Order: sequence, then C-alpha cells, then structure tokens
Amino acid sequence: MTTRRILMAAALMLAATTLLAATPFSGSYKANGKDAKLAFLTAKKGDPFSGKPVTVLIFSEKDASKDSRPDFHAQMGDFGDALVIRLRQDGDKWDVIGSELAHSALKHSGVSASGMIDAKEVTVANGVLGGHLTTGDKADIFGEPISIDLKFQVKVP
Repeated sequence: MTTRRILMAAALMLAATTLLAATPFSGSYKANGKDAKLAFLTAKKGDPFSGKPVTVLIFSEKDASKDSRPDFHAQMGDFGDALVIRLRQDGDKWDVIGSELAHSALKHSGVSASGMIDAKEVTVANGVLGGHLTTGDKADIFGEPISIDLKFQVKVP
C-alpha cells in the first residue's frame, strides 16, 4: 500500500511540474471584451530590422510550432485566435516593431498594427527570453477595443 501511495504522489508531482512547464505565458489578450483562446507560444528568428536582430513571438490557440511560416499562417487565422509580435533587440532595449492580431471577436481579424503594444521587462537569461507585453488603456483596431497583458518565457530561437 505504501509503494502505491509513493508512486501516486510521484505521478501527481510529475504531472504538476509538466503542467507548469508547459505554460510559457500568462495573462490575457482580449478583443471587444472577449478573451482569446491562447494555448501555445512559438518563437522564431525574424528578419533583421535596421541591422538589429528580431525575434517573432506567435501566441496561438492551436500549435504552430511545426509550421514553416507560423507568423503568416497565424495572421491568416489558421491557428485560431493568435497574436504575432515582432521584437527588435537594440542592446539591452527591446521594442515591438510590429504585430498581427487574429481574434474571433474582431471584424478585421488578421490586421497588422504598430505602436500600440509595449514590451517591458524583457530579459534573456540561460537561453530563455522573457518579458511583459501590454497595451495602453484605450488601444483599439478600427474602433474595436483591444487589451493585451501577457507575461511570457520562451526558449530563444
């Protein structure tokens, strides 16, 4: 009986650890007050911008990690609700230089936007890129309110 309890406890601890490790982001992405159904985060190298490196983050409802062009296909809605963020690194500073928003509650889903999402507290340590993406209080796309407040950690591509 004791061996069974030990094995069950070990299995529960392993499941909890796996669940925590499988969640590379927390927070919300809303359009017109409706939460996006995000479940996955994929990171890839982007094309340099002004000679500086770019990392593309793809938050999506469906797994985009095996796709050859996940950023493009996420924008087209192939992965359900999705948010594509292009982060440019300039020394210790990181800037969002572009974004694409796909959301079932948006009339203009798949729209590109710039200047409305900020990257804060971005760090790279031990091969992991982490940070906080946020919009201002009154961000919108063609009059439709958008709210993004996501903290993330992902392996550097």
